[in-house]
Amino acid sequence: MGQSTLIILQPMDYPTCYSTHVDDAEVCRACYVRPECAAASPEPVTRDERLFRHETWVEGDVPLSDFNLPLTLYSGQLFRWGRDASGWWKGVAYGEAFRLRQDGDRLLYGATTTSVKTYAGTMGTGAFLRWYLRTDEAPRTRVARPDKHLRTARRKMRGFRFVRQDPYECTISYILSVQAHMGLTKQRLHTLSRLLGTSIVVEGERYFTFPDVASLARLSESYYRHLRFGWRSKFLPVAMDCLAEHTRGTSVDLDQWRQIVDELKALPNSGVGLKVGKCIDLFSLERLGAVPVDTWVRKMAADWYGQEGSDAQICRWAEERGERLAGYLNEYLFVYYRELHAPALDDRVLSFSASDQPSSELPYTEVEGGSV
Repeated sequence: MGQSTLIILQPMDYPTCYSTHVDDAEVCRACYVRPECAAASPEPVTRDERLFRHETWVEGDVPLSDFNLPLTLYSGQLFRWGRDASGWWKGVAYGEAFRLRQDGDRLLYGATTTSVKTYAGTMGTGAFLRWYLRTDEAPRTRVARPDKHLRTARRKMRGFRFVRQDPYECTISYILSVQAHMGLTKQRLHTLSRLLGTSIVVEGERYFTFPDVASLARLSESYYRHLRFGWRSKFLPVAMDCLAEHTRGTSVDLDQWRQIVDELKALPNSGVGLKVGKCIDLFSLERLGAVPVDTWVRKMAADWYGQEGSDAQICRWAEERGERLAGYLNEYLFVYYRELHAPALDDRVLSFSASDQPSSELPYTEVEGGSV
């Protein structure tokens, strides 16, 4: 890492919850997030009790071919990226913070590291970004000539890629996304990262890494309910027990992650049902033939193709139709259909990506005076 300071302080005991939001909570660090908790607690917790890193951006660039950065990062597959007012796309991936900007056939980047550890091995930052964003992997999809909707959608989505997300973070993200709009899911992920992740401060901006498996595995359903995660709270301890069992003390490769997620799909109350499972498959496990079905996909399938039925039936129709790259074809149609029907700019991927509008939510907070 360039110009990095790593500060490790003594671990603290989790404080008792002294507010009225939870009875006999085993762990509570909500004083980081909830002002009413901080006011009620006689033993306030400060950020100085945490692990944090202070970094500077390590700059570089990588070549691009037939790639569109805004379409890729704003398509709806990712929760922890956003575009700032100066046009930089900023986010956190695989435990590091990044800022990215496309300049023609070059990707300009800043990173808080010179190498990134992934399930596929440790890579230099430039190689990681090419792998993570699939910059060299333009999908070769085939579209029947009479299918005017798909032909138009594919043309408008040229340069889009599915990102290789961290399977663990992707799994928790999509469990929390069930029946929740994207903004709320982003807030929940930021809450968990702020509470239990590592703080990375770089040039006046504070990012948070996603908590590791061991940290989330300690938390109870009552704790998640205290954070107002609602009925989804019951799924997280079940999923985390499974994840902790299979990842404790060992590195996990792609094939092993596929086995773990397949086990979660079959595990009662894990939160990994049909849609969540397909999202994890498509966005992190390189199963590019997977098709998640949501309200927009159901409407698109009915309006444009006369396909109605259960989510499983629509999923099967789309996957058989698109074969090994069905996920790409479905994403093209999903984005194009929303472009024609969603009222807000934030919900229209094509229009927002082509604009200079900053994201309504960013994955960092500004640090006053540059302090940690």
